[in-house]
Amino acid sequence: MLLADDFFLIAHDDRDGRSRLSQRAVELGLAGAMLGELVLEQRIVCEGDRLRIISREPPSDPLAHTNLATMIAETQHREIRTWLLFLGQTAVDAVGQRLARVGLVEQTQVRRLLRSSTRWVATDINLPAGRVVRLRRLLTGHEPMRVADTTLAGLADATGLSGHVLWDTDQSSVRRLQQAVSALPPPLRDLILQVESAVGDAVLSQRG
Repeated sequence: MLLADDFFLIAHDDRDGRSRLSQRAVELGLAGAMLGELVLEQRIVCEGDRLRIISREPPSDPLAHTNLATMIAETQHREIRTWLLFLGQTAVDAVGQRLARVGLVEQTQVRRLLRSSTRWVATDINLPAGRVVRLRRLLTGHEPMRVADTTLAGLADATGLSGHVLWDTDQSSVRRLQQAVSALPPPLRDLILQVESAVGDAVLSQRG
């Protein structure tokens, strides 16, 4: 499963598709995960607060292909924060549609008084819970974690989801998470730091 797909399932309730985070945090987390897919595919690298395209070869996934093509067309924009905010605007629907195409979620309309909203609900309620349990098992065990799994854990922590993943665990699991993220390749560490910073700024702006 691709990085943003995993983040999407972890970030939404398995029964009704309700977000476990603020809308902005989910958007930024998904945008970070989509950028992470391009880093893992060796199409871009993140360097501090900027990114750089290192390969123009189209990824096999259509959404990743579209994201890379957009970045190539907008070469003047290289700030990671800019791309987090831009991709975040459509991230929920973009990843939701990708999951829907393979039958893992379905779109539902939720009506509230004068407006309605869209949710993406898992077709099998065991799937989102299973992704959470899988990540938790990796973080509380002793087996080496894949780079993609560690990146997912780092993004979950950066957006405030780590408490949902590491419920009722001791500090050793938290330390394992921190150590695993600190050992990631620099482009992924820098990406996670930028997501964390963007989420923090979003929280402060909402309070203000």
